Amino acid sequence: MELPIFVPMPPETAALLPVWNKAVVQAQDLESSLPFSCPVVTSQNGSTLLLGLTQERTAAGRALVRALWFDQPVSLWLPDESDWVQLTARAWKCHITGPVFRDLLEQARHRDPAADLAVVWELLPTAQRPCSQPPQPVDCPLLREGEIHLELLQPAGVDEQ
Repeated sequence: MELPIFVPMPPETAALLPVWNKAVVQAQDLESSLPFSCPVVTSQNGSTLLLGLTQERTAAGRALVRALWFDQPVSLWLPDESDWVQLTARAWKCHITGPVFRDLLEQARHRDPAADLAVVWELLPTAQRPCSQPPQPVDCPLLREGEIHLELLQPAGVDEQ
């Protein structure tokens, strides 16, 4: 995995943030790509995106772990004035505590005092393009199966090293 180059987001993308309850994220889950809605998407530094999820142990959380572990792309759709902007990104970090997590949680609670976040994902955008509509997000309830080792989530066709 090569180290990313952190460059500022284009001003038109930065102007779309933060997005509350309207962003759609898609990452590869076990069988297929999984589109899901994300409660909050914002940026703290102008280069990376922060995704706040209310639950960690869901198919959405599992798909983001796979994206980080196996260096798979993540797609995001942000609403623009009339259409959508699609971003391609790489999973960079997962925050379950600390200043990044606390800042996003405080933003969420400022909007809604009852809001809660379980995890904050930090993504590095690598490309963007305008588009007309995102895929339809699916519900991601809590997973019922027990936790498994990440190597068992390895995508088909990826060689072990």
